[in-house]
Amino acid sequence: MRKGTLCDELDELTRLYDYGIVPGSATIFVKDELNDIVKLDLTLLENVMIVVEVSEEGYKIKSYSPLSGDNIAVSTGKVVQKNLDMPFKSMDNLLMTISPMFREKYQKELYSKLESVHR
Repeated sequence: MRKGTLCDELDELTRLYDYGIVPGSATIFVKDELNDIVKLDLTLLENVMIVVEVSEEGYKIKSYSPLSGDNIAVSTGKVVQKNLDMPFKSMDNLLMTISPMFREKYQKELYSKLESVHR
């Protein structure tokens, strides 16, 4: 990730995905510009909090915590666990892989944008 755009890109990330995660839940808590690494946490709509590391390697889930014991949180937690430390090329890919609710909202958002282009 280029250092010149790192801060701008991450500030945008904390707001960009509010439609498909718990709104306002994305928070940057580590900015290591020397090593070009950033960590942020966010809460999935399935009620699972994840910590994501952003670096040259891509986007990696470093840890997670189901915030409830309901079936959706538990099953999503299992999917997240299978994807720990796996690099993703984008936050979109990461969230679509682990969060069925994000995937659904993403598709609706994309469809809405496509409809507005054709009007």
